[in-house]
Amino acid sequence: MNGQDKITAGLNPPQLEAVTHVSGPLLVLAGAGSGKTRVLTSRVAYLLATGNATPEEILAVTFTNKAAGEMKERIARLTEVDERRMQISTFHSFAARLLRFYGEQIGLKPNFTIYDEEDALSLIKNCITEVGFDTKTVVPRVMRALISDAKAELVGVTEYHKLASNFIAERAARIYERYQNRLEAAGAVDFDDLLFLSVKLLRDDAEVRSRLQNRYKFLLIDEYQDTNRAQYMMAKLLSEARHNILAVGDEDQSIYGWRGANINNILNFEKDFPNCKVIRLEQNYRSTQAILKAASAVVANNTRRKGKTLFSVGDHGEPVKLLITENDRDEAERITDQIEKQVSEGCPRSEVAILYRTNAQSRVLEESLKRRFIPYRIVGGVRFYQRKEIKDLLAYIRLITNPTDDVSFRRIINYPRRGIGDKSVQKLEAVAQEEECSLFELITNAHRLQQLSAAVTKKLQRFAEMIQYFTVQSQSMPIEPFMNLVAEKSGIVADLKEQDPSGTEGRLENIEELAASAGEYVGENPEATITDFLGEISLYTDLDNWDPDTDAVTLMTLHAAKGLEFQSVFIAGLEEGLFPLSRTIDDPEQLEEERRLFYVGMTRAKRQLAVSYALSRSRFGERLSMRSRFVDEIPDEVVEAQRFTLMQPGGRVSSDYMAAPANGNSDPYSAIRVGSIVNHPRWGEGAVLKRSGSGEHTEFEVRFTYAGTKTLLAKFAKLQLVRR
Repeated sequence: MNGQDKITAGLNPPQLEAVTHVSGPLLVLAGAGSGKTRVLTSRVAYLLATGNATPEEILAVTFTNKAAGEMKERIARLTEVDERRMQISTFHSFAARLLRFYGEQIGLKPNFTIYDEEDALSLIKNCITEVGFDTKTVVPRVMRALISDAKAELVGVTEYHKLASNFIAERAARIYERYQNRLEAAGAVDFDDLLFLSVKLLRDDAEVRSRLQNRYKFLLIDEYQDTNRAQYMMAKLLSEARHNILAVGDEDQSIYGWRGANINNILNFEKDFPNCKVIRLEQNYRSTQAILKAASAVVANNTRRKGKTLFSVGDHGEPVKLLITENDRDEAERITDQIEKQVSEGCPRSEVAILYRTNAQSRVLEESLKRRFIPYRIVGGVRFYQRKEIKDLLAYIRLITNPTDDVSFRRIINYPRRGIGDKSVQKLEAVAQEEECSLFELITNAHRLQQLSAAVTKKLQRFAEMIQYFTVQSQSMPIEPFMNLVAEKSGIVADLKEQDPSGTEGRLENIEELAASAGEYVGENPEATITDFLGEISLYTDLDNWDPDTDAVTLMTLHAAKGLEFQSVFIAGLEEGLFPLSRTIDDPEQLEEERRLFYVGMTRAKRQLAVSYALSRSRFGERLSMRSRFVDEIPDEVVEAQRFTLMQPGGRVSSDYMAAPANGNSDPYSAIRVGSIVNHPRWGEGAVLKRSGSGEHTEFEVRFTYAGTKTLLAKFAKLQLVRR
C-alpha cells in the first residue's frame, strides 16, 4: 500500500471527497461523531503526500492544545513527518506566536505577558477604583465581560466611546480605556488582545499580511461554528490571496454564543467565500440509531441550521431512558442506581458521564456517589495552572521576565509575608501613577519612596534586589533548576511547609511538577525561553489535561463535554427554567442555542443515554418544576419512561399520578391546590398559581409550560392532577 492509499483507506465517499479536495474554499459540515478529526488529519497528510504543500505551508487551527497535539500525532503516523515542522495550534497560540514575531510593528514588546482571566479581573478592579467608581456598584465581572465582548467584535477603545449609548456603556468605556492603558504600561495582553491585536497587525501591515499569505498555502480551521468575529477576520485575511481555506464545523453544535462565538460565520460561509464547495458528513460512527434518532429529532426544531440527516449503520440500540423523579436528591439516587447496574454489567466507570446545565447541580450528585463509594471526578474544577501555589511562583517568574508587570508585582510583593501592607502598596500605586512608571521600577529608586517609612523602604529594596538577583540567574541557569531556585529563595517553599507540615495537600509536589514541566517543555523545544514557556501554559484549557482512562465517573457541565464521548451518558435536570435556562426562554436565538447544547449532550453517548427531571427542585426559593420542552421533542418510539416515587411514611409506596380527594370532602376539586402540577388536554402541564371559589364555581390560575398563564373555570377545564 503506497502512502496515498494508506491515507485514504477506509474513508467513506464524502470523507474521501473532502480529503482529496485541493483547490478553493471548502466547507465540511461534520455531524456529531462523523469522523471530522480523521478528515482533517487525512487532508493534511494527503496534501503532504501529493506534494501540494510542505508542512510549513499548511496552517491548521483548532480550539484546544489537546486537539492540536492529537492531530500532530495522527499526521506523523500517516506521513512520518517530524511533528515540530507542523503548524498546528489553537487560534490563541498562533496569535501569540504571531505577536512575538511581529508585535513590535504595532508597539508590542516581544516579552509581553499574557494575563489570564484572574489577572485581567484583578486589573479591572483596580481600574474601576482608579476612574472613581466603587466595585460594589460597578461589578468587575460585568465590566470584564463587556470589554471582552467588545474585543471579540474588534471594537477598540475609541469606537467603544462613540458607540456608548447608555449609562452602563459610558462607564464601561472609561474603564476599558484605563484598562488598555494599564495593559500597555505593564507590557501585557489579555486573551482577547491576542486575537484583537493579531487582526490589527494583519489588517494594517500589508508587508506582514503578504508574507503570511505567501507562507501558508492552505488554511484548515476546526470547530468553525465556534469562531467569533476576530477569528473569522483572521481566517479571512490569511486566506484571501489563495482562497485555499477548509472550514470544518457543525452549526448544530454551536454552543458558545455567550462568549462571542457567532453561528453566522458557518451559516454564511458560502457567501463569505464564493465558489465554495460544501460536503456533508452524515454517517455517525459513535452512537446507536436510537440515540441519533432522538438527538436529530430534537435539533430539527431549530430554524438556524443548514441541515443534516445523521444516520448510523450500527445497532438500533436501547431506547433513551427518561427518569422521572420526585426531587433533585431522588434524581441523584436514581442516576447512581443506574450507574451501579451498568458497572456491574461491565461498563467501565471511565465510560460513564453525568452532564448538567449548571455547576450547582453537581452537589447532590456528588453526595449520592460518595455514599455509594463510587469514585468520580469533576471536570472544570481548579486547573493545575490556576492553583494558588502555582500562580504565586509563576507571578515571580513573570515579574523577572517582565518587570513592568504590575499585576504580578501586587500578587507577590507581600507573599510570602514580608511586612509590606496594603496601605504601603496603595501609596506606591499613587506615586507610580504620578510618575508614569511601573511599580517595580519605582522601588528600585529609593529617592522616590519618601512617602513611606524607612522600615518599609528597606523591605522594598530587599525585594527589588532579590528580583534583580533572579534576573541575573535566569540568563545562565537551565529553566528547571532556575524555577526551583526561585521557589526556594523567595520563601515559597518554606511558607508551604509551614502551612502544611505533613505535606498532605501536595502543594510542594505541585511546585516541583511545575518546574519539571518547564524542563520537559524546553527539552522538547530546545530554543524555547522562559517567556515561551509562560506563553504556552497561559493558553492551556480544562481539557488539555483530560485523561479518558481514569477509573472514575465523570461529572461535568454540558459545555465542558463538547468533543468527548462516553459509553453511557446521563443528562440531569431537564426542567423549564433550568434547561433551558429561564433567561433564554423568551429569546428565540438563545433558546435555539440551549437546544443545540442538549443535542451536544445527547450525542456524547455511544450506547446508553438517559435524561432525567425532578418534579420538585429547590431553586431560588422555589420548589415547583415543570418538565423541559426538550423532553417532549424526543420521539415517543425511542423513549422508555420510568416514573420513580419516594417511600412514604410507614413504608407505603405511592406510584399514583392522581391524588384522591380527602375522605368526606364533597368538593371534586379539593385535591388541586396552589402549587399543584396539573395537565390540560390542550395546553399540557402547568403549575397552579391561584385558586378561588368552591365546587362548580372553582377557578384556577395556571401557568402552563408553553401556553403562558391562564384563568380557567374548573368544571370546563378538564384539569388532571399530576402532582400535589
